[in-house]
Formats: sequence, structure tokens, C-alpha cells
Amino acid sequence: MQELSIMNKKPVSDTVDKKSLTENSFKQMVDYLENILTRQLARVRNYDLDGAMALAAEANDLAASVGRERILDRPDYAQQQRRIKKLYKDLCLTIASERQEVGDKLKQIRKGIKALGAYADSM
Repeated sequence: MQELSIMNKKPVSDTVDKKSLTENSFKQMVDYLENILTRQLARVRNYDLDGAMALAAEANDLAASVGRERILDRPDYAQQQRRIKKLYKDLCLTIASERQEVGDKLKQIRKGIKALGAYADSM
């Protein structure tokens, strides 16, 4: 008797609202992209460049999918679009700032090496 009731049920694909599944997966993609970018920014700020690069690869793949579907162009994703743009901007500014900082430190190291070289030559 139980087998008969199972056979009479509609297949899952007929009972699932495919549009809401798609919207849920779009929301999950955007939420996850925002999460990845937040973690990537934290890693860059902590000088964990290997970790940041690994997250960048993942973020790039996900951003490409989000862009292909033009999800962030939809009005109901306006807030997420603003937050994601801000995260990308913050990432760029942080990387630029740290690049400047590294450049300044390299100049200091070069000056120190020259001073040591001059000291060694005078001995």
C-alpha cells in the first residue's frame, strides 16, 4: 500500500518553484561574494598575502558568475552592490597603501645597505 502512494506523488521537479530556487542561489552567491571579499580584506590588512591570493581566485570566479547573470544590476540587490563595490574599493586602497609602505621600507633597507657598504669600505 505504501509503494502505491509513493508512485502517485508528483516528482519533486513539479512541486519546486524553480524561480525561487534561482533567486535563492543568486542571493547565496552575492552573500558569499561579500563574505569572501570581507575575509580577503582582513587578510590583506594582516599581511597574509597567500591567504588573500587564495581568496582572490575564489572571489574572481564567483564575481564572474555574478556579473554574467547581471545579478547586482537588479534593483533588489542595490544594497549588496554598494557594499561589494565598497569592499573592492577598500581592497584596492589597502593594497596601494601597503605597496607604498613596502616601497618605503625597501628604500630604508637600500640606504642601510649603502651605509654598511661605505662603513665596510672605510675599514
